[in-house]
Amino acid sequence: MEEENTTNRLQKVKESYQTKDVELSKLTHDNCPCDFAEEKHKISQGQFIKSIIYGGLDGIISTFVVICSIEGGNFNPIYAIVLGFSNLVGDAISMGMGDYLSAVADREHQMTEYKREKWEFEVNPEGEITEMIELLEEQGVSTEDATAIMRTTAKYPDLFMDQMMFYELGFMPLDEDEKPSKQGVVTFFSFCAFGLIPLLSYVLCGFIPWDQYKVANLSFPISCIFTAITLFLLGVVKGRFASEKLVISGLKVIVMGAVACAASYLIGFAVSKLLLNEDDNICD
Repeated sequence: MEEENTTNRLQKVKESYQTKDVELSKLTHDNCPCDFAEEKHKISQGQFIKSIIYGGLDGIISTFVVICSIEGGNFNPIYAIVLGFSNLVGDAISMGMGDYLSAVADREHQMTEYKREKWEFEVNPEGEITEMIELLEEQGVSTEDATAIMRTTAKYPDLFMDQMMFYELGFMPLDEDEKPSKQGVVTFFSFCAFGLIPLLSYVLCGFIPWDQYKVANLSFPISCIFTAITLFLLGVVKGRFASEKLVISGLKVIVMGAVACAASYLIGFAVSKLLLNEDDNICD
C-alpha cells in the first residue's frame, strides 16, 4: 500500500509539471507523505528501464538493418535467418558486455576521485572548504552565504563530500544499489528479446504449408509491420519515462529506425548491383 501511494504521488508530481498545475503540485507535496527511500529505489529502477529501452532499440534496429540489406540485395531469405540470428547473438553479447564494462569503468573512476577528494579534505579541510566557497560564488552565491553554507556542510563530512564531488567533478553521489552486472544482463536479454521480432516472420513463414516463393515474399513486409509496431511501442515507453508526448516520441523512434533501415536496404541494393553479374543466381 505504501509503495502504491508513493507511486501515485510521483505520478501526480509529474502530471502537475506537465500541465503546469501549481495547485496540484502544492496539494501533492503538502498532503502526500514523502518516502525518499522509495523514491530513490524507483530512480535506481530507472537505470534498468533505460537498459531495457535502449538495449531493445539497438536490438531490433541492428537486426532489421541486416534483413533490409539482404532484401535490398535480393538474396535468398534463408540468409536473413542465418545472418540475423548470428548478428543478434553476437551483438547482444557485445552490448551486454559493453554496458557492464562501461558502468564498471565509470564507477571505478568515480571511486578513485572520491577517495582522492576525501583524502584532500582530511589533510587540508580549510583548502577544500575555500574551494567550495569559490565554486558557490561562481554560481552567483554571495561570499557571506557561500561561507555559511560550506562551513555548516563541512560539519557533516559525507554530505560535504557529495557536494564536493558534484560541484568540482560533476559526479552524482554513488548509488550503492547500482549493480553493473545486472545492467549488463538486462541489456543482453532486452537486445535478444526485441532483436528477435524482425526475424519472427521469416521463422514462422517457414512452417506455413503454402507455396514457398509466395511465403518468402510475405516475410519481409510482415517483418516491416512487426518492427514498426514494436519501435512505436518502445518510443511510447521512452516518452512515458522522459515526460514527452507519447505519440510524438513513438513516431520519432519509427523515423529513426526507418532512416537506418532504408540506408541499409539501398546499400544492399547498390552493392549487389556493383559486385554481382546479372547471370548470378543470388536467390539460390
